Amino acid sequence: MAEFMEPNLVSNFDDEKSNSVDTRSIFQMGFPLESEEIVREMIEKERQHSPRDDYLKRLRNGDLDFNVRIQALGWIWKACEELQFGPLCICLAMNYLDRFLSVHDLPNGKAWTVQLLAVACLSLAAKIEETNVPELMQLQVGAPMFVFEAKSVQRMELLVLNVLRWRLRAVTPCSYVRYFLSKINGYDQEPHSRLVTRSLQVIASTTKGIDFLEFRASEIAAAVALSVSGEHFDKFSFSSSFSSLEKERVKKIGEMIERDGSSSSSQTPNNTVLQFKSRRYSHSLSTASVSSSLTSLS
Repeated sequence: MAEFMEPNLVSNFDDEKSNSVDTRSIFQMGFPLESEEIVREMIEKERQHSPRDDYLKRLRNGDLDFNVRIQALGWIWKACEELQFGPLCICLAMNYLDRFLSVHDLPNGKAWTVQLLAVACLSLAAKIEETNVPELMQLQVGAPMFVFEAKSVQRMELLVLNVLRWRLRAVTPCSYVRYFLSKINGYDQEPHSRLVTRSLQVIASTTKGIDFLEFRASEIAAAVALSVSGEHFDKFSFSSSFSSLEKERVKKIGEMIERDGSSSSSQTPNNTVLQFKSRRYSHSLSTASVSSSLTSLS
């Protein structure tokens, strides 16, 4: 019995569906705000949950194929919109993707491996962040180039897990949102849901570009919180809650968000805004080629 099915053609989906994503879960869970001690621990560990230090440089100079990230990013966003996954899931999936690509090469000339990696990253992120996760076959929406049997996705999931050293509870900018918003308000209490929602949306949008990869997760979160709160970066006093951050770096992120609306910042090396379009592909791969190529990935 064959281990993997051949990829199937995926039909187009309704492009007129809402692009909104659910942002309610983070402030409906009832968890208390993070303490300063917990936040300090997250800041100390966030490097462990980030891509390798030279990742951005390699993307910019062409050592890594920038189109791989574009292709995976495009499908992850479209799938999250179709499945109504929230921005936390988008951020986590892109965190897994960037960390993986920064340390593990995909084989050249096999476009299906990019799609398989994107599916695996989204599947893992959904299991962490979403309450209703579809089966792996139903997860593969958004007009992907290929559709893979569940066993194929599971094997890629295992590879991603091993490469990431099973660190799935990643520290991302979303991890700090409620904390920084509460400190800006000055009351150490739950920030308004509208501010949390807007912050998560802006943070998710930063994944579309590569310039934000230059910064730490805590720096991005602080800049987003200040931006959506309407604070002026020059006038804001970086109190003890922000003392571990470099003000100039946070200010630079804020300027990038305000200048580009966060969604159009350096989408490609030539600063061209990405345009994701649904397309149909008709590819045929033998079961043997999929199986042997997956083995070579590890």
